[in-house]
Amino acid sequence: MICSMKVAQGRLTYPELRLLPDNGRGYELIEGEVYLNGEKIHLDALIDASECPVTPSPSEKHQRVSGNLFASIHPHVKSHRLGKVYHAPFDVVLGEHNALQPDLVFVSAARVGIVGPEYIVGAPDLVVEILSPFRADYDRVTKFEHYAQHGVKEYWIIDPIAETVEVFRLAEDRYKPVALILGDQFVETPLLPGWRLAAHDLFAG
Repeated sequence: MICSMKVAQGRLTYPELRLLPDNGRGYELIEGEVYLNGEKIHLDALIDASECPVTPSPSEKHQRVSGNLFASIHPHVKSHRLGKVYHAPFDVVLGEHNALQPDLVFVSAARVGIVGPEYIVGAPDLVVEILSPFRADYDRVTKFEHYAQHGVKEYWIIDPIAETVEVFRLAEDRYKPVALILGDQFVETPLLPGWRLAAHDLFAG
């Protein structure tokens, strides 16, 4: 399999993305352009799979925060039949030329029809991104705009260094800041009635 691909229409589609090495794992697609670890990949500059950029593993704290959040939300969602919750890697396809991999995804019970056996097709109710120092702008700007544009109702940005959770909700096609949560304050949302998690427990070792 080669990394270099000639795309007739000038933009990659999601089916074409899945033909990349490792079945597209780790790659994201925004307006037909491929991103790996927050960096745009120029496919014509890559000769074969051995020259594809390597995605560094998430930090220990990134993984710890992701695990703590999923371990808290998943049993609540399941026991109350609120919908489905997934952690990365799991593609969220937001159109022919857009596919992202949030760190955590929640789809409400009323909308579980968008969840397929291999990926989600359509906007989840909630997506969560855990910042990495080398790609913060990608999550804060690029993904922020695309999640809003495609109708994701709520977006959380978790900063494992500052130990904060920023909550944004969609209003008139734009995200409005709702809360900045830290310390003994609770993360909670009307999307998950009855669930809440103290910020210090989210970041606990």
